[in-house]
Amino acid sequence: MNSTATCDKMRDVYLSHVDALYDKARAWTQQFAPQAEFHEEHTTIQEEPVAPYPAKVLVIKRPDYKPVRLIPRGRWIIGAEGRVDLKSDLGTETLVYVSGEAPTINIDRLTESGKILEERAFHPLPEDVAEGWVFVQNRQLGMMPALDANLFRQLLEVLGR
Repeated sequence: MNSTATCDKMRDVYLSHVDALYDKARAWTQQFAPQAEFHEEHTTIQEEPVAPYPAKVLVIKRPDYKPVRLIPRGRWIIGAEGRVDLKSDLGTETLVYVSGEAPTINIDRLTESGKILEERAFHPLPEDVAEGWVFVQNRQLGMMPALDANLFRQLLEVLGR
């Protein structure tokens, strides 16, 4: 079992990845929805092997759309190093953080229910990618495309209608 200090450090690294994701989410949203408003809420994450800890929830509000919340779910996720859910009244989509080589597919189009219609090779600019974060499209098939500005916009559209 990991020592308490090691687990606390892993938790802190996860929270820093969440903060970096929120920075990207704000920047990307402002590119296509300059009138968007952002605010933070607070939650407490309870997971083994650490004591309950506070985390920020990012709320994105756009005129004529349902609010979308980015909710951190925890660091200890099987097959990943953290999870954040995008949630609205219309549903939930899952992002996970994976280290190592980034996925090389990109999503061009999604249906209203979030199903992938088109994929293409992926060679993004660094500012267009949330490093390490991937979208869990189909857990059974293991499809995890890299989270980029275009995919994030599409997820907000699907969840915010």
